[in-house]
Amino acid sequence: MQCYLADGQGIDSISLSHRAAPAILNDRDVLVEVKACSLNYRDLMIAKGTYSAHDSSAPFIPLSDMAGEVKAVGSKVSALKPGDRVLNHPFRHWPAGTLNSQWARTFVGCMGMDGVLAEQIVYPADALIVIPDYLSYVEASTFTIAGLTAWAAVVTHGRIRPGNWVLLQGTGGVSIFAAQLAHAMGAKTIMTTSCAEKAEYVKKNIGVTATVIYQDPDWHKQVKQITQGAGVDVVVDVVGGETLSLSLQTCSYGARVAVIGVLSGQNTTLRIRDLLAHQVALRGIYMESAAELRAFVCAVEALKIKPSVDKVFSFSQVREAYRHLESQKHIGKVVIAF
Repeated sequence: MQCYLADGQGIDSISLSHRAAPAILNDRDVLVEVKACSLNYRDLMIAKGTYSAHDSSAPFIPLSDMAGEVKAVGSKVSALKPGDRVLNHPFRHWPAGTLNSQWARTFVGCMGMDGVLAEQIVYPADALIVIPDYLSYVEASTFTIAGLTAWAAVVTHGRIRPGNWVLLQGTGGVSIFAAQLAHAMGAKTIMTTSCAEKAEYVKKNIGVTATVIYQDPDWHKQVKQITQGAGVDVVVDVVGGETLSLSLQTCSYGARVAVIGVLSGQNTTLRIRDLLAHQVALRGIYMESAAELRAFVCAVEALKIKPSVDKVFSFSQVREAYRHLESQKHIGKVVIAF
């Protein structure tokens, strides 16, 4: 079978390769023919060797997000059958509850664990979720990390309520998913963007209530003004760095802040009073369990949410897909269709 290999030496080092097709299934495994994969910022960091958990000692199959068709199942698999359309949880084993060190080592697409950028993969049955009928493979492939992370930030830990104000940063996959969920659940959203064109797009197509341009050093003050001084109830911070300190300054009393990304770096300086005075809950989000992914997919199906796909590349255009993600010109998800 064909697959791609990465080695942490940059986008140009990602190469098409061949490996033997999976021949033997364990009792609880499933053989999946991959139809589409989506990219995350994490994948870009891994390709460049800047992801802290990445071991670049040997080439490996990258990417964590896929949707595909079941071709065969192990002898003890009863919930899935050949022909089923499925998407994967990014950990081969994180069934429910809080992540632990053993389960963390099963995160695919890095840390010596092959990912999903291959024509076929073998995956544990309990880490696969059936795709709702109204979604295509391309759309479903975006749920694995971006969708699940947004769900964890806004619903599982954000405890969003109708009428809440939600602050979202940028127009990447997580922020767009979070905006869609918030809008569907009756919340009001403020999104930071890089330009007027993106601002207009997300207000018209995603249901975003208001936008601010993040290059403005006073963007956080504008957020407070939009909420008439009250502040936001939920923050989805995908930027990190010193931006996190500004995010805290936008918070209302009892706000929940989800820390997700490090686009502006790993380090920040926080004013403790911003946490104390408004009793803000600050939580790191590293996705969620397979049980939460199933809950998210059920909610998406009930709400009939369709993910925002920015651009689709072919299997022969993998490097181009990575470079498009790197350009930060996208709104929503970048997908590779097989």
